Amino acid sequence: MKKVAVSIHAREDFKAEIIFGLNELDYIHVDVSDGKFSSIKNLNLDVFRILNEMYRIPIIAHMMVTNPAYYIEEIIENVEIFTFHFEIEQDKGEIIEEIRSKKKKVGIAINPDTDILKIIPYLNLIDLVLVMSVYPGGSGQEFIPDSIEKVRDLKKLKEKYNFLIDIDGGINIHNAEKLEVDILSSTSAILNASDPSEVISILKHSDEN
Repeated sequence: MKKVAVSIHAREDFKAEIIFGLNELDYIHVDVSDGKFSSIKNLNLDVFRILNEMYRIPIIAHMMVTNPAYYIEEIIENVEIFTFHFEIEQDKGEIIEEIRSKKKKVGIAINPDTDILKIIPYLNLIDLVLVMSVYPGGSGQEFIPDSIEKVRDLKKLKEKYNFLIDIDGGINIHNAEKLEVDILSSTSAILNASDPSEVISILKHSDEN
């Protein structure tokens, strides 16, 4: 059975009640954007504290920022997995070490045009690989089909390395069954549904079809 994360943005007008009553959620995936790494800017870091106080659901921080190390201290105690992008210019090894020193899990996210071969040197150091199946930005973008093969190639590397595969961007009940991942992260398909909990259940069982 796959795990499901509801993906939300760290917006200034964030309302924690948006996910109230969602059954069977495994993670809350919070997108943080600095307006530089992507065109969107969502930097309300209070979201992590609020969610951690209201819900007992592990939080994945997805840092779409140019300098993720700058934000570690402020949010790390409220997250389960701190995920930053491979495409940043900072020393990735130092960032991983800093997150580890806080006794937290660490993930690396890769954009659609990033070859997974580039992250192999880090796979024995991290807990999760987040495959972006859209380009970083707003929700509601169309799923990039090449992501299916990318996930399959990444899964082969799991035979040697121990990490989770997460995917984010355009995920819905139609493409979920084609994705050999551990975690499905979705915004629109869940939050815009007439019965969000039913969608979560369908996503969780999408590998059983």
